[in-house]
Amino acid sequence: SNAKMKKKTTKTQEAKKILKKKFKVNTKIVFTEDGELVQQWPPVQKSSLGKADEEDDASGINLDKAKEILREEDKFDKEEYRKKVKEKHR
Repeated sequence: SNAKMKKKTTKTQEAKKILKKKFKVNTKIVFTEDGELVQQWPPVQKSSLGKADEEDDASGINLDKAKEILREEDKFDKEEYRKKVKEKHR
């Protein structure tokens, strides 16, 4: 009777199945009626280092390169935050 019982799938097993199928999950894209992009989540990387890293096919994660990319992206994020705060104060 134990062999006939089905095991309950865990959340990690379901997540692995989705990753194997290469679905794009947790993304949101909003367009206007004209078809122009209004908002995209998660935001696209703006730095040139992030784009160059995608093209590099080295195995594993290079921590130094990842830190540098995050620093570059942080500059853009800080600028957008400043603009948002200025608009809020107006």
